[in-house]
Amino acid sequence: MTASVREAGERLELAGQVTANNVVALRRQGERWLAGCETGAAVTIDLSSVSSASSLLLSLLLCWHRAASRKSQHLAFDGASDQLLELSRLNGVSRWLTGSP
Repeated sequence: MTASVREAGERLELAGQVTANNVVALRRQGERWLAGCETGAAVTIDLSSVSSASSLLLSLLLCWHRAASRKSQHLAFDGASDQLLELSRLNGVSRWLTGSP
């Protein structure tokens, strides 16, 4: 399954599997969407349709998190799988993914 992003107002929906073949295009799409959102806005990325967790996915989300931070946007992630949450814990980045300390 290929991955895709879909804009839905103040939400960006990520679906499918992030791979080495599509991660750059997905990163650009997400960064373009964030650039179009207002400075300081609260924005959400919906991960409920992502088919698998990987370090590549985690890296993509970190890139989007940095892009949002540059515009002082509050970025929240919804629908992260248990596998992705565990991967983020193992990598020491679960705080920004879950929004909790």
